[in-house]
Amino acid sequence: MKKKVFSGALAFSLLTIGMGVHAGTDFKDYSTTVGAVNGSAYTDYQVKDTSKADGYLDSYNVGGNYKVDARMTASTGTGSWVRIDDNMGYFIPNSITSGNSTTRMQFSNDVTTPVNVQVTGKWASN
Repeated sequence: MKKKVFSGALAFSLLTIGMGVHAGTDFKDYSTTVGAVNGSAYTDYQVKDTSKADGYLDSYNVGGNYKVDARMTASTGTGSWVRIDDNMGYFIPNSITSGNSTTRMQFSNDVTTPVNVQVTGKWASN
């Protein structure tokens, strides 16, 4: 019984600490369809708060047991691709400067993915 209490307290502490990293940034929900055969899809735009700060992506669902790649992109920079899956959180590195209002998340399917893939979650540009 004590083990469960400790695990719960530890999980709460880690969650609280993790939320503090993103306290100044609003998370925005996304739900979009990534086109088949190396197709792309995008989220709505956000304003970048801090130059080159990692963004954060909380992936709820990547349809059909597929995996897709995600990156932040904007008129003043981009980031490297990160492979995403269901129910996972990711820090998204990028070179985007602060104040950029064209910041958004881009998703891409593999060239071997024969179907459209629905992705849902939330993200923050930081």
